[in-house]
Amino acid sequence: MKHKIYLKILLFTLPFLLFVNCGKDGCTDPLAHNFDPSATKDDGKCFYGLKESSASFTFEATSNPNVVVFTADNPDVECSWDFGNGTTGSGIVDTAEYPFAGDFNVTLSIFNSQGDASSTTPISIDSNDISLFDNPLHLLLTGGINGPGYRTWHIDSACDYHFGVGPPGGNSPDYWHASANEKPGVGLYDDRFTFHLVGFKYDLLTNGDIYVHNTIGSTFPGAFENLYDWTAPFENMLDENWDLTTDSILTLSNAATLGFYTGVSDFEITQLNDTSMIVKYGHHDGTLSWFARYVPEGFVTTCP
Repeated sequence: MKHKIYLKILLFTLPFLLFVNCGKDGCTDPLAHNFDPSATKDDGKCFYGLKESSASFTFEATSNPNVVVFTADNPDVECSWDFGNGTTGSGIVDTAEYPFAGDFNVTLSIFNSQGDASSTTPISIDSNDISLFDNPLHLLLTGGINGPGYRTWHIDSACDYHFGVGPPGGNSPDYWHASANEKPGVGLYDDRFTFHLVGFKYDLLTNGDIYVHNTIGSTFPGAFENLYDWTAPFENMLDENWDLTTDSILTLSNAATLGFYTGVSDFEITQLNDTSMIVKYGHHDGTLSWFARYVPEGFVTTCP
Protein backbone atom coordinates (compact mmCIF):
# COMPACT_ATOMS: atom_id res chain seq x y z
CA MET A 1 0.00 0.00 0.00
CA LYS A 2 2.80 2.40 0.90
CA HIS A 3 4.52 1.64 -2.40
CA LYS A 4 1.38 2.64 -4.28
CA ILE A 5 1.18 5.96 -2.39
CA TYR A 6 4.86 6.73 -3.10
CA LEU A 7 4.35 5.90 -6.75
CA LYS A 8 1.38 8.28 -7.00
CA ILE A 9 3.42 11.08 -5.37
CA LEU A 10 6.31 10.46 -7.73
CA LEU A 11 4.05 10.46 -10.78
CA PHE A 12 2.48 13.75 -9.64
CA THR A 13 5.68 15.63 -8.79
CA LEU A 14 7.88 14.46 -11.65
CA PRO A 15 6.13 16.55 -14.35
CA PHE A 16 6.28 19.58 -12.05
CA LEU A 17 10.01 19.11 -11.48
CA LEU A 18 10.57 18.69 -15.19
CA PHE A 19 8.59 21.90 -15.88
CA VAL A 20 10.62 23.88 -13.36
CA ASN A 21 13.94 22.53 -14.56
CA CYS A 22 13.03 23.15 -18.21
CA GLY A 23 11.97 26.79 -17.68
CA LYS A 24 13.06 29.37 -20.27
CA ASP A 25 16.32 31.27 -19.75
CA GLY A 26 16.35 34.97 -20.55
CA CYS A 27 16.44 38.48 -19.11
CA THR A 28 13.99 38.75 -16.24
CA ASP A 29 14.56 42.41 -15.35
CA PRO A 30 11.63 44.57 -16.56
CA LEU A 31 13.94 47.61 -16.68
CA ALA A 32 16.25 46.02 -19.24
CA HIS A 33 15.97 46.63 -22.98
CA ASN A 34 15.81 42.89 -23.67
CA PHE A 35 13.36 41.98 -20.90
CA ASP A 36 11.64 38.67 -21.68
CA PRO A 37 8.37 38.31 -19.74
CA SER A 38 8.24 34.61 -20.60
CA ALA A 39 11.66 33.86 -19.09
CA THR A 40 11.68 31.96 -15.76
CA LYS A 41 15.43 32.00 -15.17
CA ASP A 42 17.71 34.99 -15.62
CA ASP A 43 20.56 34.29 -18.03
CA GLY A 44 22.74 37.17 -16.86
CA LYS A 45 22.60 38.86 -20.26
CA CYS A 46 20.33 41.79 -19.56
CA PHE A 47 21.40 45.09 -21.14
CA TYR A 48 20.12 48.54 -20.37
CA GLY A 49 20.79 50.62 -23.47
CA LEU A 50 23.04 53.63 -23.91
CA LYS A 51 22.97 56.74 -21.78
CA GLU A 52 23.56 60.28 -23.00
CA SER A 53 27.01 60.16 -21.39
CA SER A 54 27.87 57.35 -23.82
CA ALA A 55 27.61 59.90 -26.64
CA SER A 56 30.09 62.37 -25.20
CA PHE A 57 32.75 63.78 -27.49
CA THR A 58 35.66 66.18 -27.61
CA PHE A 59 36.65 68.73 -30.24
CA GLU A 60 39.76 70.67 -31.12
CA ALA A 61 40.51 73.30 -33.74
CA THR A 62 43.21 72.63 -36.29
CA SER A 63 45.81 75.22 -37.26
CA ASN A 64 42.84 76.99 -38.84
CA PRO A 65 40.42 77.90 -36.01
CA ASN A 66 37.50 77.57 -38.43
CA VAL A 67 38.29 73.90 -39.08
CA VAL A 68 37.41 71.67 -36.12
CA VAL A 69 38.10 67.98 -35.47
CA PHE A 70 35.48 66.07 -33.45
CA THR A 71 36.18 62.77 -31.69
CA ALA A 72 33.66 60.47 -30.02
CA ASP A 73 34.74 59.23 -26.58
CA ASN A 74 33.19 55.80 -27.15
CA PRO A 75 35.09 53.84 -29.83
CA ASP A 76 32.64 50.92 -29.85
CA VAL A 77 29.70 52.61 -31.54
CA GLU A 78 28.50 53.82 -34.92
CA CYS A 79 28.54 57.62 -35.09
CA SER A 80 26.45 60.18 -36.92
CA TRP A 81 27.35 63.89 -36.62
CA ASP A 82 25.30 67.02 -37.14
CA PHE A 83 27.79 69.87 -37.07
CA GLY A 84 25.19 72.60 -36.70
CA ASN A 85 26.34 74.41 -39.85
CA GLY A 86 24.15 72.57 -42.34
CA THR A 87 26.60 69.70 -42.82
CA THR A 88 26.74 66.20 -41.38
CA GLY A 89 29.34 63.47 -40.96
CA SER A 90 30.05 59.97 -39.69
CA GLY A 91 32.77 57.96 -38.00
CA ILE A 92 34.47 58.09 -34.62
CA VAL A 93 36.54 61.04 -35.83
CA ASP A 94 35.34 63.64 -38.32
CA THR A 95 36.14 67.21 -39.33
CA ALA A 96 33.87 70.18 -39.98
CA GLU A 97 34.51 73.55 -41.57
CA TYR A 98 32.91 76.75 -40.30
CA PRO A 99 33.35 79.61 -42.78
CA PHE A 100 31.37 82.01 -40.59
CA ALA A 101 31.65 83.27 -37.08
CA GLY A 102 28.87 82.27 -34.71
CA ASP A 103 27.60 79.75 -32.21
CA PHE A 104 26.79 76.25 -33.44
CA ASN A 105 25.19 73.26 -31.71
CA VAL A 106 26.99 70.04 -32.59
CA THR A 107 25.11 66.77 -32.03
CA LEU A 108 26.60 63.29 -31.92
CA SER A 109 24.20 60.35 -32.30
CA ILE A 110 25.55 56.87 -31.55
CA PHE A 111 24.24 53.37 -32.23
CA ASN A 112 25.19 49.79 -31.36
CA SER A 113 23.51 46.53 -30.38
CA GLN A 114 22.52 48.01 -27.02
CA GLY A 115 20.55 50.90 -28.47
CA ASP A 116 21.17 54.54 -29.30
CA ALA A 117 21.86 57.85 -27.59
CA SER A 118 22.84 61.39 -28.49
CA SER A 119 24.37 64.47 -26.93
CA THR A 120 24.70 68.09 -28.03
CA THR A 121 27.51 70.54 -27.29
CA PRO A 122 27.72 74.19 -28.39
CA ILE A 123 30.87 75.54 -30.03
CA SER A 124 31.84 79.11 -30.93
CA ILE A 125 33.67 80.32 -34.02
CA ASP A 126 35.17 83.77 -33.58
CA SER A 127 35.77 84.98 -37.13
CA ASN A 128 34.88 84.44 -40.78
CA ASP A 129 37.10 82.55 -43.20
CA ILE A 130 35.79 82.96 -46.73
CA SER A 131 38.68 80.90 -48.10
CA LEU A 132 36.86 77.76 -46.96
CA PHE A 133 34.42 78.14 -49.83
CA ASP A 134 35.86 76.04 -52.64
CA ASN A 135 32.91 76.82 -54.91
CA PRO A 136 32.51 80.49 -55.92
CA LEU A 137 28.96 79.75 -57.05
CA HIS A 138 27.97 79.58 -53.37
CA LEU A 139 28.76 83.27 -53.03
CA LEU A 140 27.01 84.29 -56.24
CA LEU A 141 23.89 82.32 -55.38
CA THR A 142 23.59 83.82 -51.89
CA GLY A 143 25.00 87.30 -52.43
CA GLY A 144 28.29 86.64 -50.66
CA ILE A 145 29.62 87.39 -47.24
CA ASN A 146 29.39 91.17 -47.46
CA GLY A 147 25.65 91.28 -48.08
CA PRO A 148 22.78 90.34 -45.75
CA GLY A 149 23.76 86.67 -45.97
CA TYR A 150 21.14 85.65 -48.50
CA ARG A 151 19.90 86.42 -51.99
CA THR A 152 16.31 86.18 -53.22
CA TRP A 153 15.60 85.29 -56.85
CA HIS A 154 12.49 85.25 -59.05
CA ILE A 155 11.60 84.30 -62.61
CA ASP A 156 12.66 87.04 -65.05
CA SER A 157 9.16 87.38 -66.50
CA ALA A 158 9.91 90.76 -68.16
CA CYS A 159 12.01 89.10 -70.87
CA ASP A 160 11.47 86.59 -73.63
CA TYR A 161 12.95 83.14 -73.03
CA HIS A 162 12.48 83.39 -69.25
CA PHE A 163 10.90 79.95 -69.36
CA GLY A 164 10.92 77.18 -71.93
CA VAL A 165 11.33 73.53 -72.86
CA GLY A 166 13.49 71.45 -75.17
CA PRO A 167 14.53 67.87 -75.86
CA PRO A 168 16.13 65.73 -73.15
CA GLY A 169 19.85 66.37 -73.15
CA GLY A 170 19.36 69.60 -75.08
CA ASN A 171 20.91 72.93 -74.16
CA SER A 172 18.19 75.34 -75.21
CA PRO A 173 14.35 75.57 -75.23
CA ASP A 174 13.99 74.41 -78.83
CA TYR A 175 10.40 73.12 -78.43
CA TRP A 176 8.83 76.24 -76.92
CA HIS A 177 9.69 79.35 -74.95
CA ALA A 178 7.58 81.94 -73.16
CA SER A 179 7.48 85.49 -74.37
CA ALA A 180 7.59 88.32 -71.84
CA ASN A 181 4.85 87.98 -69.20
CA GLU A 182 3.15 85.18 -71.13
CA LYS A 183 2.09 83.31 -67.98
CA PRO A 184 0.42 85.89 -65.69
CA GLY A 185 -1.69 84.79 -62.74
CA VAL A 186 -0.69 81.13 -62.80
CA GLY A 187 1.38 81.08 -59.59
CA LEU A 188 4.79 81.39 -61.23
CA TYR A 189 5.85 85.02 -61.34
CA ASP A 190 5.10 85.77 -57.69
CA ASP A 191 7.22 82.91 -56.27
CA ARG A 192 10.40 83.89 -54.46
CA PHE A 193 13.45 81.68 -53.94
CA THR A 194 15.87 82.66 -51.16
CA PHE A 195 19.27 81.06 -50.67
CA HIS A 196 21.04 81.64 -47.35
CA LEU A 197 24.80 81.29 -47.06
CA VAL A 198 24.90 80.39 -43.38
CA GLY A 199 23.62 76.86 -42.87
CA PHE A 200 22.81 76.52 -46.60
CA LYS A 201 19.13 77.19 -45.92
CA TYR A 202 16.51 77.61 -48.63
CA ASP A 203 13.17 79.41 -48.36
CA LEU A 204 10.44 79.00 -50.95
CA LEU A 205 7.77 81.71 -50.78
CA THR A 206 4.82 80.64 -52.94
CA ASN A 207 2.22 83.28 -52.12
CA GLY A 208 -0.28 80.43 -51.88
CA ASP A 209 0.20 78.51 -55.12
CA ILE A 210 2.68 77.14 -57.65
CA TYR A 211 2.60 76.27 -61.35
CA VAL A 212 2.91 72.57 -62.21
CA HIS A 213 3.12 70.56 -65.41
CA ASN A 214 -0.18 69.31 -66.81
CA THR A 215 0.84 65.63 -66.50
CA ILE A 216 1.09 65.88 -62.70
CA GLY A 217 -1.29 68.75 -61.93
CA SER A 218 -4.16 66.47 -60.97
CA THR A 219 -2.06 64.94 -58.18
CA PHE A 220 -2.23 68.23 -56.26
CA PRO A 221 -5.46 68.66 -54.22
CA GLY A 222 -7.38 71.71 -55.35
CA ALA A 223 -5.31 72.26 -58.50
CA PHE A 224 -6.95 73.57 -61.68
CA GLU A 225 -6.01 74.03 -65.31
CA ASN A 226 -4.57 77.44 -66.09
CA LEU A 227 -2.99 78.51 -69.40
CA TYR A 228 -2.36 74.94 -70.54
CA ASP A 229 -0.70 73.70 -67.31
CA TRP A 230 -2.07 73.68 -63.74
CA THR A 231 -2.10 76.07 -60.79
CA ALA A 232 -1.89 74.21 -57.47
CA PRO A 233 -2.43 75.47 -53.91
CA PHE A 234 0.90 75.17 -52.14
CA GLU A 235 2.22 76.36 -48.79
CA ASN A 236 5.56 78.08 -48.28
CA MET A 237 8.55 75.78 -47.75
CA LEU A 238 10.81 77.53 -45.26
CA ASP A 239 14.05 76.42 -43.65
CA GLU A 240 14.81 73.80 -46.29
CA ASN A 241 18.38 73.05 -47.37
CA TRP A 242 20.28 73.51 -50.60
CA ASP A 243 23.47 71.92 -51.88
CA LEU A 244 25.54 73.03 -54.87
CA THR A 245 28.24 70.75 -56.23
CA THR A 246 31.37 71.86 -58.03
CA ASP A 247 29.80 70.70 -61.31
CA SER A 248 26.94 73.18 -60.75
CA ILE A 249 24.19 70.74 -59.74
CA LEU A 250 21.82 72.41 -57.28
CA THR A 251 19.75 70.11 -55.04
CA LEU A 252 16.86 71.23 -52.83
CA SER A 253 15.63 69.25 -49.84
CA ASN A 254 12.18 67.65 -49.55
CA ALA A 255 11.46 68.05 -53.28
CA ALA A 256 11.23 71.82 -52.95
CA THR A 257 10.52 73.65 -56.19
CA LEU A 258 12.39 76.35 -58.08
CA GLY A 259 9.54 77.69 -60.18
CA PHE A 260 7.58 75.60 -62.68
CA TYR A 261 7.31 72.15 -61.08
CA THR A 262 7.97 69.08 -63.22
CA GLY A 263 8.55 66.51 -60.47
CA VAL A 264 12.30 66.97 -59.95
CA SER A 265 14.43 68.75 -57.34
CA ASP A 266 17.87 68.69 -58.97
CA PHE A 267 18.82 71.62 -61.18
CA GLU A 268 21.86 72.40 -63.32
CA ILE A 269 22.99 76.01 -63.14
CA THR A 270 24.26 76.86 -66.61
CA GLN A 271 24.85 80.56 -65.96
CA LEU A 272 25.21 82.49 -62.71
CA ASN A 273 26.40 85.99 -61.92
CA ASP A 274 25.29 88.85 -59.69
CA THR A 275 22.43 89.83 -61.99
CA SER A 276 21.07 86.62 -63.53
CA MET A 277 20.86 82.87 -63.24
CA ILE A 278 19.88 80.34 -65.89
CA VAL A 279 18.85 76.87 -64.77
CA LYS A 280 18.21 73.66 -66.69
CA TYR A 281 16.26 70.78 -65.16
CA GLY A 282 14.53 67.59 -66.15
CA HIS A 283 11.05 66.16 -66.35
CA HIS A 284 9.62 63.50 -64.05
CA ASP A 285 9.59 60.94 -66.87
CA GLY A 286 12.88 61.98 -68.48
CA THR A 287 11.29 63.11 -71.75
CA LEU A 288 12.02 66.86 -71.60
CA SER A 289 14.53 69.48 -70.48
CA TRP A 290 13.21 72.68 -68.92
CA PHE A 291 14.92 76.06 -68.77
CA ALA A 292 14.30 79.12 -66.58
CA ARG A 293 15.98 82.48 -66.16
CA TYR A 294 16.01 84.25 -62.79
CA VAL A 295 17.06 87.67 -61.54
CA PRO A 296 17.68 88.92 -57.98
CA GLU A 297 14.86 90.63 -56.11
CA GLY A 298 14.96 94.36 -56.81
CA PHE A 299 17.12 94.07 -59.93
CA VAL A 300 15.84 96.01 -62.95
CA THR A 301 16.18 93.74 -65.95
CA THR A 302 17.67 94.79 -69.26
CA CYS A 303 16.38 92.16 -71.66
CA PRO A 304 18.89 90.57 -74.01
